[in-house]
Amino acid sequence: MMKYFIYAIAAIHLGCSTSLGEETGFDRQLPAPDSIHIRGQMGEKSKKLKEFFKSGNFKQFYGYSNTVLSELNAMRRHGTMTREEACDMLWSLYLISGAPMYEAPDYDSVQPWPYKDERNNDIAAKSRVISALSIMDTKQMSHNLGIHEQRLKHLHAAYAAAIIKRLKSLHLPDFGKKETALKDEIIRSHPANPDGNVIGTHPSDYSNLLRIGNLNYFSMRNSMYHSYVSKIMEKRFIPMLVKYFPDQAGEVVKYIRKAGYGDGEVLDLIDRTAGYNSKTAYLYQGKSGEEHRKKLQRKQSGE
Repeated sequence: MMKYFIYAIAAIHLGCSTSLGEETGFDRQLPAPDSIHIRGQMGEKSKKLKEFFKSGNFKQFYGYSNTVLSELNAMRRHGTMTREEACDMLWSLYLISGAPMYEAPDYDSVQPWPYKDERNNDIAAKSRVISALSIMDTKQMSHNLGIHEQRLKHLHAAYAAAIIKRLKSLHLPDFGKKETALKDEIIRSHPANPDGNVIGTHPSDYSNLLRIGNLNYFSMRNSMYHSYVSKIMEKRFIPMLVKYFPDQAGEVVKYIRKAGYGDGEVLDLIDRTAGYNSKTAYLYQGKSGEEHRKKLQRKQSGE
């Protein structure tokens, strides 16, 4: 009873993740740090992030997020982190992981996209969280926090999976074809000037320019969702899972699924990130794994 009472007081003091989700689109499936009973409270950085978050000021939220992540990297290099700093950093990672992305550019609107100067601050921050998690010394971190290391590993895996799932869900694979049609539609709605330029001095010309600008930003971010996931996040995520859960294929597959991948995508994902080797062989066990490995060997030999 006393343990439950202490936990309840901590949740009230820190602010539960459910309230964040209801008010701001926070990922309510994400486990909060207090779910693994860390001993400590939010610190200066995480409190400041939460203030930006609750106010809905995502420009400042993600701008400050990247500052926090740079400081985390500096502390990691120096190899020193107090319990208070570790707790503050974990709450910061939780907030950044669960926060929604910038509102998508509206290419039907003639209003400029409000985040055009920030461009990809939100995507970059999400990516940096996964990079930070993948190289963090969980043994030292768990010692600082006074918790079992395995609990921390599961929390880290959940955060990384949630980030990848969010970006994958936002990416539209076939948007390129739609983009071309949309640009053609905008151009057809206002004939070209004698010099062949769609944009002239008429107010409607400026409106078309804004719509095309928003469309370009939307397309740019759509490409970034895919490139960040495939070129950076996946390559940090899978080796991290292999390191966290050696000989525990079920745990690795569980978090891959949580990241939004189907069963038929699991081994292909492992192939292009960690690859088949002595450390990942346990992930290829079973009939399907053996068949996949043989298929991979035939492909590599050029058959």
